[in-house]
Amino acid sequence: MYQNKVLDQEKQMILQNQAQIYEEEKVTMQQEQILNQDEKVDHRVLRIGNYSRLHKLSLVNLPIEMACRIFNDESSLVYIISHQITHLIVTINMDNIAEDILEMFKNVFTNIFRIFRNLIDLNYSWYSDLSYSAKAFIDLPSRPCYASNISCLNVRLNDLNDCICLLNGHLSQLHTFIVEIDWIGKTSVAFNNKEIVPNLKCFSLISFRQTIEYDAKIVPLLRHMSKLEKLTLSLIVDRRNSFIDGNHLVNDILSKMLDLHTFIFNIITDRVIIEEEFLPTSDYILRPLIEKGYNAECYTDYSPMNNGQCHIYSLPFTFERMHMLTNKFPGGRLFANVRHFVARSFWYPLEHEFFAQISKALPLLNKLSVHCTTGQKEKLPYLIAKYEQTSSIIEFPHLTILNVGGASLDYVEQFLFDFYTRLTSLHTLHVNYELLLFATQYFTEDAARANCLKVKHIFFRHRPEMYPENFRNYFPLL
Repeated sequence: MYQNKVLDQEKQMILQNQAQIYEEEKVTMQQEQILNQDEKVDHRVLRIGNYSRLHKLSLVNLPIEMACRIFNDESSLVYIISHQITHLIVTINMDNIAEDILEMFKNVFTNIFRIFRNLIDLNYSWYSDLSYSAKAFIDLPSRPCYASNISCLNVRLNDLNDCICLLNGHLSQLHTFIVEIDWIGKTSVAFNNKEIVPNLKCFSLISFRQTIEYDAKIVPLLRHMSKLEKLTLSLIVDRRNSFIDGNHLVNDILSKMLDLHTFIFNIITDRVIIEEEFLPTSDYILRPLIEKGYNAECYTDYSPMNNGQCHIYSLPFTFERMHMLTNKFPGGRLFANVRHFVARSFWYPLEHEFFAQISKALPLLNKLSVHCTTGQKEKLPYLIAKYEQTSSIIEFPHLTILNVGGASLDYVEQFLFDFYTRLTSLHTLHVNYELLLFATQYFTEDAARANCLKVKHIFFRHRPEMYPENFRNYFPLL
């Protein structure tokens, strides 16, 4: 028994629900003893159990400050057993994008590579919807020693620089690379033609922010991966000269990958300058893929200023997140895997029927984000909807998170008024405070009470200094 500087929260995070440690024999680790002195919590870590066969470690929802302590303190339990760990899962809870927080995040990532020399499988990401600056957080070239035996890497990165850095010869044993990139922009890191990852067989690239660097950066990157057997792409490409269609995918990408047997994709091409009469047919877009044996679907749309849009995706749709930049939902198909749906429309309103289709096509949806400031044109009058139209009520039984912070008043009412929509599981709400105030008539409108009753977390872009008297009654669980 000896004094340890590691904080109480760390040990609890490791030994209890938030951190799960697995052994081949599923050994259950005992709780450590805690000594309280002078209202300060110290540790007396007991060297209990036999960790000799411990090789899998999962640390979930770690606050960034705690992660820094765990992966920097050489006396921490994680540090002590690091040489044994071959499979590691780390997810960081990030709610701040200050410069020092970003630097801490970068430090944690590089320290994992430095500490866990025998890693084979690493899954590293963060929980956050925040937009990060275009700053890389990987600094492996300056590290003389790091885990180079990783064969499976699943990571969320800040930008494409980080991705290229990892592929530039550092991880020569990499077989599977699954990456979500927050921002795909111009890169300052060049791809090293002489040090291509030779064993890469599976590559997945996902990004939910629009990029104009598809042809300049992504296509050349894919052409370095000629030995791929499985490829997954989920991208939103902006302002390209033409749509990303079956002809492009087959001729410019798939034809270069002779060993490829699985191609999963979900690609939106937005704001392509084209006359509406020249929009290609679905048959033209899909035929090259279908001839190659791929099952796919697509739709096109057109908006003012000669802006064309094409959304092409493989079937079955296996992604958990789906974006739609149009008010035309492709009906008649079930998207059972989708958990997070993002609806964004700048030119046309998202009508009640649009959301009715979503509720039917996405039965297990638990997060919905709506970005539209164009008012609804087919909205039923308040009194008619409230007293006469019960059959048209939309239900999202599994929806727990609703974000209408980027939407106009119509959409706040669309989802909070129970004669339009029923949200029986809603616990987190992102909304404009002034619109919420207006919609609920200073939190006196009975029509929104049922949907707000279970809300435990509410987020405003600008919080008021004081809330009206009825606010707490409206949200009793806050």
